[in-house]
Amino acid sequence: MSKPYLEIISCNGQASIQDLGRPNAQHLGFSVSGAADEYAFLTANNLIAQQQNLSHIQHTQSACAAIEITLGQIAFKAHSACTIAITGADCQATINNVLVSNWQSHTLKAGDILDFSMPKVGLHSYLAVLGGFTGEISQQPWLGSFSQTKNEMALGFTGEKLTVGSKLYFNIRTQAQTQVEPKVASFNTSQLRNRPTPATQFYARDKLTLRFIASTIFAKMSVAQQTQFLATEYVISADSNRMGYRLNTVQQARSTSEQKILLEILRQQCSLSMPVTYGMIQFPANEQTIVLMKERQTMGGYPVLGTVMQTDLFRLSQMRPGEKVNFTLISHKQAQQQLNAFQNKLNFSVVY
Repeated sequence: MSKPYLEIISCNGQASIQDLGRPNAQHLGFSVSGAADEYAFLTANNLIAQQQNLSHIQHTQSACAAIEITLGQIAFKAHSACTIAITGADCQATINNVLVSNWQSHTLKAGDILDFSMPKVGLHSYLAVLGGFTGEISQQPWLGSFSQTKNEMALGFTGEKLTVGSKLYFNIRTQAQTQVEPKVASFNTSQLRNRPTPATQFYARDKLTLRFIASTIFAKMSVAQQTQFLATEYVISADSNRMGYRLNTVQQARSTSEQKILLEILRQQCSLSMPVTYGMIQFPANEQTIVLMKERQTMGGYPVLGTVMQTDLFRLSQMRPGEKVNFTLISHKQAQQQLNAFQNKLNFSVVY
């Protein structure tokens, strides 16, 4: 029996295979990668496990690779029956030209066409399948992950770039088991109609305030300089991507008479490159902040003012150029409590 798959039949946006990445590979010089918005990614997989009443494999399903779709504009044809879930930016997805709900699980039959339009808000949508995607038919996880990283695709370890004609294979045994004893979906349209969606509960509606843990450099800054940084409003640059979000200063927020936020004597203390981590706030000489994201480099030489807490990074990943952010301090203990609450809500735990 041939292995089941979805085929990409049109693609004007961007798509890649993503799971939770390879956090133990950075010391080897490779990007961690992984789903930009782990909230949407984990929710998609959990919806599938809940629909099928598969609580005994929910943790395994949570880590299964999904398709991260950026700005929609992609269509798939199912070549086998399967259970899927769609979350993240609302691309007004349709199955055979019939609109289906976002943040919900669905069933595809062989021959069905699943189509995503461009979302009005947000960037990334997630298409998960029961058992997870594996990409090419003989593909194996590389360093424990199927995640694709744009700047490392040429190495050939994570399969080919997804485009028209790409076949996305998934687990036939798991799909066959669910067809024997179908379950009623835990989240259906009537249930969701009269209550807030996960999107309205989790994501910023307007400006996003990024909570961060201060670095030693930030602690050495004067109170006035710290206050100046926290009072600065930033606009997301069009140069932002999965490597890092570049933030431009809102010029009206800073008068020409104001001094630099980071004095040169402190900047000179950061002349050597060092390992970087997810969410680091880099502060180049032009003071246009960079927040490092999932496909970040492994080393960096810019001064670092702190590290944004992870749940706010998931929110940031869905924001578009032109939208605004600012920063506020949070303690390490508070950030850890927020992450623990996030993981407990989704019945999932991962170590970074």
